[in-house]
This record gives sequence, C-alpha cells and structure tokens, in this order.
Amino acid sequence: MKEKLNSIRIHFLLRLLVFWLLLFALFRVVFIIYHHTKIPDGQHSETGLGFLYALPLDISAACAAVTIPFLLWVFQQFYKHRFIHHLNLIFNTTCIVVVTIISIANLKMYGEWGTPLSARAFNYLMYPKEVLSFISLWSVILLLAVCGVFIYIGLKLYKGMITNFSYPIENIKIKIGMIIILPGLLLLGYRGGFQLAPINESSAYYSTLQINNHIATNNMWFLAHSFVEASDSKNPYIFMDAEKAKSITADLFATTPGKPMAVSKTRKPNIVFIVLESWTADIIKALGGEENVTPHFDKLSKEGLLFTQMYGSGFRTEQGLVSILSGFPAQPNNSIITNPSKAEQLPSLNIELGKKGYQSSFYYGGEVEFANMKSYLLNTHFEKIIDKNNFEKSQLNSKWGAHDEFVFMKQLDGLKSEKKPFFSIVLTLSTHEPFEVTMQTPFNGGEEQERFKKAAYYTDYCLYNYFNEAKKQSWYENTLFVLVADHGHRLPKNRNMDFPEGRRITAMITGGALVDNLRGKTFDKITNQNDLPAIILGALNLPHTNFAWSRNVFNDGVKEFAYYSNENSLGWIAPQQNMVYSFNSKKVEELQPKSQTNLNDTVLTQAKAYLQTLYEQYLTY
Repeated sequence: MKEKLNSIRIHFLLRLLVFWLLLFALFRVVFIIYHHTKIPDGQHSETGLGFLYALPLDISAACAAVTIPFLLWVFQQFYKHRFIHHLNLIFNTTCIVVVTIISIANLKMYGEWGTPLSARAFNYLMYPKEVLSFISLWSVILLLAVCGVFIYIGLKLYKGMITNFSYPIENIKIKIGMIIILPGLLLLGYRGGFQLAPINESSAYYSTLQINNHIATNNMWFLAHSFVEASDSKNPYIFMDAEKAKSITADLFATTPGKPMAVSKTRKPNIVFIVLESWTADIIKALGGEENVTPHFDKLSKEGLLFTQMYGSGFRTEQGLVSILSGFPAQPNNSIITNPSKAEQLPSLNIELGKKGYQSSFYYGGEVEFANMKSYLLNTHFEKIIDKNNFEKSQLNSKWGAHDEFVFMKQLDGLKSEKKPFFSIVLTLSTHEPFEVTMQTPFNGGEEQERFKKAAYYTDYCLYNYFNEAKKQSWYENTLFVLVADHGHRLPKNRNMDFPEGRRITAMITGGALVDNLRGKTFDKITNQNDLPAIILGALNLPHTNFAWSRNVFNDGVKEFAYYSNENSLGWIAPQQNMVYSFNSKKVEELQPKSQTNLNDTVLTQAKAYLQTLYEQYLTY
C-alpha cells in the first residue's frame, strides 16, 4: 500500500502538465466564441481540428511552465519544507495570472490586427495615451474584469487538480530515477520531439483559413517567440538620414519607359519552380564553373534562357524561399519567415497567380515545418503541401527525408491530375549536408568538396530523368519552368561567402511555353533572386506593384545591381564596381575588379541606402 501511495504522489508533475493543457484549451474555446463571426458558415468542423493540431505547441509551452515546479519538486524530495511548497504555489499562481491576462488581451488585439498578440504590441505600452485613443477606458476595465473571472476559474482548477507536491518519494530508486528521467522528457516535450528541427509555429498550421491556424497556435508560445525575434527592434544599419536613404533606394528602382522582353508563347502558361538547394554557379560549366558536375543541366541550358549574373541575397533556404516567392531580400541577421507575424504581411507570387485561377502545390522531401516554412506557405495560400510525411517509409533514405528522385516523381504524378493552369514548386534537398546520395558518380572521394559535387551530380541526373518524363506530358508545351538556387555555397571552391563569387547562383527559364528566340540564349544583366516575382508577373502581363523589392529586369529601363548580405558584411554588385562592406570594421574590405583601387562613393552609398531602407521595411511588418 505504501509503494502504491508513493507511485500516486509522483503524478504531481503530470497533473500540472494536464492542467496547463486544459487551461490553454479553455482559452482556445473562449477565442472561438469571441471571434466566431470570423469563421465562415460550414467550416466550424475544420476549426474544431485546431484542438488536435494545437497539442504540439501546447505541450511545448506546458513543459516550459512545468520546468520551475520540477526543480522545486526536486528540492522538496531532499529538503521537505513548507517554504518550497509556497514558492511553487506563488510561481504557478503568477503564471496563471500572466497567461490569463495575455490570453484575454489576445482576444482584443486579434480583432484589431488580425494576428495573435506579439512583441510588437508591447512597444505601444510606452505610449499609454496613444493606446487609449483606440481602446476606451471602459473597455480596459471590462477586460480586467473578465481577466479576474478567468483567473478565479484558473486558480480553482489548479487547486482541484494539483495535490501531493509536498510529499517526498520515500523509495530512493524511484526518486533518483524520476530526477534523472524527467528533465529529458521535459526537454523532449519542449523541443517537440526527436525531429531535426525544434518545434515552431508551423506545427500548428493546417488550414487555408488563417484564423484556424491562429486558433491552433499557442498564443503564449507565439508571444515568447516574437520577443526573441524582436530583440532587434531598432535598425542596426543606420548609415544616413532616413529620407535620403529612401530617396536613393527609390531611384534604384525607378525605370525608364521601355518594351519588356517577351518570355511566354501563351497568355496563361503553367508555371513550375524548381528551387535547387545550394546550386552555386560554380557547379555549372556554362557559367564558368567546374566541368562534368552538372552535365545534364548544361545540355538543358541549350533549350532555355540562362541567367549568368543572378545573385542570392541570403545564405539560408528559408531566406531564398521568401526572395523567390515574395520578392523580399534577405536581412543580414535574421530570416523574416521565422517570425510569422511579419511574414504574414509579405506579398506573394502564389496569391497573385491564385487571383488568376492558378492551382498551387509545393513539394519537398524534408520537414516543411523547418524554419516556419509551413506557416509561410499556408499564409501565402498554397493549396497542396507535400513533405516527408507524404512519402513511403522506404523512400525516406536521406538524413533530411526523401531524396530528390522521389520528390520529382511525386510532383509529376501530382501534376497529372492538377487543374490547369497550375503553379507548382519543387524544393530539392540532396545537395544539403551531409551530401549523401544513392548512386555512384565520378566524384567518390571522401573530401567535402568531392561529396558536394557528388550530390550535385546526383540531383543533375534526377533533373535529366524529370525533364525526360515531363516532356511526355500533355501540359508540358504550355509550361514555363524556372530553375533557381535557394542560395550560393562556399563549395566546391571554398569561396569566402562575404564575396560575390560565392553568392552567384544557378538560374534558368525553360519549358515548352518559352518563346523560341530565347532558347539557348543567356541573360547577362545583373539581377537578384528576389527579381523573379516581377519577372514572372511581367511575363504574364500582370502588374507587380505589390513587390516593391522586385524588378522586371527584362525591361530595358531597369537599373542593374544586385544586393546580398550576411552577419558579417554587405555586398553590392554593379556594372561599374563590386563592393564588400564589413559591418565589423565599418570599412570597404574588397573592391572588384581588383585593378580598381579607388572606391566609387556612389556604389557604397547605394548599398548602404538599400540595406537601411530594407531593414526599416522589415521592422514595420
């Protein structure tokens, strides 16, 4: 009987975990009731699924809330004292009060902003008069009264569920075992499982109706994450007067009248983007890269329009994805996609095409939750999202998920039944570290450079098979394919990624819908990856005014330049001079061509103005 009693006592932490899950669910119900008019008729059953999709983030938040009580519980096992019990009670009471106030405030702010409560809202607390200008004093009093009611409910629920905190476990083996095991379980719950990427908001996203995703997202988790992402609430890249920076940047994007180059044979072609992981220009012979790494791409380039001077603005996949689909360049020190409250406000190529009747799909062999890609894709209205969870177990033969051959195969199968016109994206992954692929290649050495080239050779072979099969499909002749790298890479030439050579990427437009006079040609103007939305919309004779950072470079009147950055430096490529500016030394570290010893001040000023204005735009989102 004594051992049985001891086993019951160890359930204190489990009861506390369940308590938090119930409290989160309670506020989710309140949110649904409060905002029920925002849910279209007939979609309430889908909204109900939010309780299921909410569990991973709820568990993560609950594990965080249980951590301090666990530490106090450990002390109580060896030093039984009422003071520790009172500390635990004070901590949990404080948490209940804070969670309640934030959850009720979330009801009001969601009605105002249409997004969950984020760190951005707390900036306004510094200006109470302005806050009261859009929320009356009586509304504040009412919200506080509602908070009082739910704090009372929370405390009653806590008192009814949480018992046995003050009783130490008498069996030393059970005691030590629990102290050793529980931290690992809490950590596992906090990070969301054993997967490669820790949990993020994407795990809660499941619907094309935005409010459903916000209902499923734990608002405490969302708020805490937004504070982490908002730690740089001031622009660290101030180089000049704000108006001057805006004026210089606006001049960069000013165009003179000119006739844009025709790209598509048809008015409404299907569009397929193949986003190639780490495909630097250094692996493409036709771009001056190494020989025999991508022989099939070199042959394919004779059927398409090859960009010889396209640069990626960032250095991570999620940055590249935002550049390609939203035309928003990468920031040096973060990725906007990891902050859903900001990423939701970006323009989207998919949304613009959706207005014209395009059906959309996204195919990836890895975890689409990685770096919040899933939330970004759902926010931008992708109708079908395929990731590693949609592949057979036998096909998950990569560390990251399914290799490229299976992803290409699945997309081709999916497009057979896709309604036309369609917009479909494939994101490859086999050329990501650790560069393990399933076939023998001419590059079988163990060195990192050889393994990278081996992986690129494999993806190139997959592209060969993919296009051979695609050309047999009835939809091919009315399709434009855009092949573009997500970012450059230091391999295979061990590039310094502060310099332009490592940032030049592979990019090409091909397919049956490409006008014949562009086949086998090169496009040699300096371009950025984030110019692609304007290029594609321009090819379809659609406006691209929503994409302020994207240029239709096929228009003769567009200025030539390219921007890139990372935590160390700001890079600028222009016809007259390339430049690398170091954030650490606050000096220009590199000029190209090297024969030029004098810095063109205009180039440096343009680069600084561009980054300053870009970051201001990032902060306003």
